[in-house]
Amino acid sequence: MTNDADRKRDVATAFSAATDGYRDGAVLKEGDDLERLVDWCSDATRALDVATGAGHVAGGLVDAGVSRVVAADLSPEMVRTATTEYPRVEGVAVDAERLPFAANQFDAVTCRFAAHHFPDPEAFLAEVERVLAPGGVFALEDLCVPDDPELAAYVNRLERLRDPGHVETYSSSQWRGWLEAAGLTVDAVQETSRRLEVDAWLDRMDVPADRRREIRASLADAPAALEDAFEFEYETDGDGDGQRLTSYRTGVSLFRATA
Repeated sequence: MTNDADRKRDVATAFSAATDGYRDGAVLKEGDDLERLVDWCSDATRALDVATGAGHVAGGLVDAGVSRVVAADLSPEMVRTATTEYPRVEGVAVDAERLPFAANQFDAVTCRFAAHHFPDPEAFLAEVERVLAPGGVFALEDLCVPDDPELAAYVNRLERLRDPGHVETYSSSQWRGWLEAAGLTVDAVQETSRRLEVDAWLDRMDVPADRRREIRASLADAPAALEDAFEFEYETDGDGDGQRLTSYRTGVSLFRATA
């Protein structure tokens, strides 16, 4: 079995065990960014939500009037969660880099907070371009890292400690280049950020105690440039003699592209 296949298997297993956190976590189930992705695709009649997780985007598309919405995810448990939460959504367990759909089948494809788990983002984008009908819309949202390679590497190391299925978070400029190389026309970009509560961020993946300590130690030693860029916030710890990181603001990029 290839390393990528092993990684995908591990991702599916990890997310099957984390469905409650992804279903109920406010950072994923609500927000202006979710509304923006849905709005970009609200004129569609046939939409595909790739790596649907708990189905928040797919459910939003149905509520916006899209007549057929397919929620796809590598994890069968996530698919079951999405179709249970949003009964009008169709569900299918698939690999994002090998979509089992005919060419030109959808007039909208979405993917939110998932592409950092894909071993081959360019293969994923090639599949998106293939299944999109001419003029169809692709709405992508994911975490993003600073252009500085050292800061980017630091962020990705922390993410892998938290989530062994994490492959890499990329810069906004990298995604733009890949989208254009795939034959998609980027016609809107929104760069924003989201404040993450550290404990909730760790709880969502049920991170074991030893890795939590390692992650917190790494955050405490983070470069000053990263602390500034991510707007670290602290509180006095329980003993009153130190500072404990409570939250930080992570970069997020949204892209609207057309086939």
